[in-house]
Amino acid sequence: MKLKLYYFLILAILLSACGMTDESDLIDNYENHRIEIQQLKKYFDEIVPENYLVRIRFNESDNIDFIVYEPSLNSTKRELLFRKWNLDLDNYSEEPQTENDKKYHGKTNSLEIVKTKLMWNRETFKEIYNKLESIKCIGISNRIPTEIEYDYRGMGIFSYYIFNNNLNDADKEKYSDGCSTLFYKNNVVLAYGSGAIGSICWSGFKNK
Repeated sequence: MKLKLYYFLILAILLSACGMTDESDLIDNYENHRIEIQQLKKYFDEIVPENYLVRIRFNESDNIDFIVYEPSLNSTKRELLFRKWNLDLDNYSEEPQTENDKKYHGKTNSLEIVKTKLMWNRETFKEIYNKLESIKCIGISNRIPTEIEYDYRGMGIFSYYIFNNNLNDADKEKYSDGCSTLFYKNNVVLAYGSGAIGSICWSGFKNK
C-alpha cells in the first residue's frame, strides 16, 4: 500500500508540472526585464542593513515567507532572528515564544522588532512586492550571489543568481553543473532548486 501511495505521489507531481515554467521562460523573462532585475538587486542590497541576511517570498501581496539573520555581537557569524511562513503582513499576531521557537524560528516572534532592526515599514514590503511583480518574480534574498526567485516548477523553483561582477571562466564552469545551475551571461546564472522533493536535477540544464 505504501509503495502504491509513493508512486501515486510521484505521478501527481509529474502531472502537475506539465505545461509549467521551464528554462526558456526563465531566459525570456530575464531578457524582457533585464534592466529592472539588475536594479532590483541594487535596491535590495541598499535596504538590507550591513551583515544582515534577508529572504522574502510573496505568496500574495500581503502574505510572505520571511527569514532574517542578524549579525552576532561576539563573532562574524549571523544568528537566526526571525523565520515565519505564510505571514500575514496586515494581521500578524505575535505569540509567546517557546524554546522550540527560539531554536527553529529565531530569537523573536515580533515582526515589529524585526522591522525596527531592518529599518523597514509596511511601505517597504509593498515596494519590494511591486518591484518583484513588475518583473514577474516572487522572491529575493541578499545572499551572495543575490537570488531572485522567478516561479515554481512542480515542487521546485526557478531563480536567477545575480553576481556583483561578471563571471570568469572558472566560475562559468562551476555554475554550469548540468543539474541545478546554468551560466547564462555576464553576471547571471539560472538556477533550479528542487526543494522539498530533494536534490533533483533539472534536465534542461544538462549538456548546455
